[in-house]
Amino acid sequence: MRDKTDTTSEQNDNSPCAGACPNTPVEALVELGQKNHYGAIPTVRLFLAKYHTYPNTLECTNNDEDILYHVTTVLDYIRDELKHDINQDCVLRRRHQRTKQKYVYSRVTDLGNGIMIEFSDASLNCEVQNPNNLKVDHADNYFLTTEEIKIYYLPKHDVFVDDLSERFSQMTVFSSKSCTLEMVCKNDCGYYLRGIKIKKPLITDLALHYGTNFVSTHDKILTNLNKKESKGIVLLHGIPGSGKTHYIRYLIQEVQDKTLIYIPPDMAKEIASPAFLPFLMEYQDAILIIEDAENIIKDRNESAAPSQAVANLLNLSDGLLGDAMHQQIIATFNCDLTTIDPALLRKGRLIANYEFNKLDLESSKILSDKLGFGRECVNEPMTLAEIYNQNGKNSQLDD
Repeated sequence: MRDKTDTTSEQNDNSPCAGACPNTPVEALVELGQKNHYGAIPTVRLFLAKYHTYPNTLECTNNDEDILYHVTTVLDYIRDELKHDINQDCVLRRRHQRTKQKYVYSRVTDLGNGIMIEFSDASLNCEVQNPNNLKVDHADNYFLTTEEIKIYYLPKHDVFVDDLSERFSQMTVFSSKSCTLEMVCKNDCGYYLRGIKIKKPLITDLALHYGTNFVSTHDKILTNLNKKESKGIVLLHGIPGSGKTHYIRYLIQEVQDKTLIYIPPDMAKEIASPAFLPFLMEYQDAILIIEDAENIIKDRNESAAPSQAVANLLNLSDGLLGDAMHQQIIATFNCDLTTIDPALLRKGRLIANYEFNKLDLESSKILSDKLGFGRECVNEPMTLAEIYNQNGKNSQLDD
């Protein structure tokens, strides 16, 4: 990053840039900016009045809506590295009801000589993950965050502003979204659902976690799961620790407007129960998630007592029941694919079949470095669990 730009004032009387209006009265200049709205600072109008030039604009946003700028870290950088007095900024404040703290939700920083930075719609947020170990703003893990930072500037500062935006991109936290998963339970009265909150794991790059070949598979799975009145089955299998459940936690956050029904391992056998299918009929267009499904998907021809559970899964995924109930199934298992019933793999029934494994050596090194462990200790392909739990650090990564 280069030194702070020159902060001496100038009127740009002889500026060659297209937006320059050196001889235009201030009253006429400000009319070129957006009209002022309640609760917003008229940044473009301020820029026009001070610099007599319509500004270039760089909108600093992230492709992933879960990534948020940490406003306080950005301001610390502006204060300490660019030697700017943030007490001179134009700000709008609010009072946060829960923390009883006042905070700045809108701010305009004028660096001088034709650069203004706008922070808008900032809020105190405690539902975040903080892998960059940024300093918290308030107790109870509250961070002042915003989705977007806008930089208004004269054309001559284009390279400087690009560098500045790149710096800001490192000053982020991640939204910790959650969704409700309905878990199947049973009592003396029969089956019922109980809602549980599932937080979205911190996966900012699927290719980095699961390999580049998996990205197209994920897109196919998500597209099918978001279809209304659809059916079919997704089979996710592989060695323990390869991140199957971790991926499902990520996947279900991307599913829109469907009931997600989780069948825990100790309840999986209930799929064979005569009372279970009538219970499921109450939840049409839902997605069933079955973990550790080995015991209910094994090949019926290899079993002395063929499981009714397999027949029910087949009927739900591509039979008459499937046509009527429009339910989709996600099943995970650790056993070899050759041991499961081949009917589950038939075209038309199968949405996707993917085997999770260890990441290759280079990918393991990159992810390890990204997580802050470094590359030096990685000398062989590793599972996600092995990468996340180096040095005895408990990452709470799922299978």
